[in-house]
Amino acid sequence: MADHHDAVAGALREHLGVCDALLLLAQEEAEALRQPGPFPGARFQAKRKDLLARLESSSRSVASQRNRWSQLNTPGCDTPPELTELVQTALDKIMRALVIGRENEESLLRRGLLPARSLPRAEQSQPNFVAQTYQRHAQG
Repeated sequence: MADHHDAVAGALREHLGVCDALLLLAQEEAEALRQPGPFPGARFQAKRKDLLARLESSSRSVASQRNRWSQLNTPGCDTPPELTELVQTALDKIMRALVIGRENEESLLRRGLLPARSLPRAEQSQPNFVAQTYQRHAQG
């Protein structure tokens, strides 16, 4: 059981590293948008593509470990605090990155660098949309 706990924690730490990188990229993009000069959109797009591949991989790893964890644990077994903290930290970072990303989209739109049709649907701008999505997936 301890080995599997370590595997879950490792997958969560890897995912947290990707979340950190996403947040850092959003912050770098926000800083670049505050500068008066031309915006290096291609550079940020390349970084986003790289991070998307890493995010998909780490998400699959976490989901796989979660499935194995739920199969090995008995009902009513408490999740170790370390795992709960790792999940909460990752969620917090994702939420911060999404908020900054939304602000960046608004800045890009104001600068004329983003066509209005490329903005996400209205429900995605609701603050609780992401949390509800996570809850739906956690229950399924």
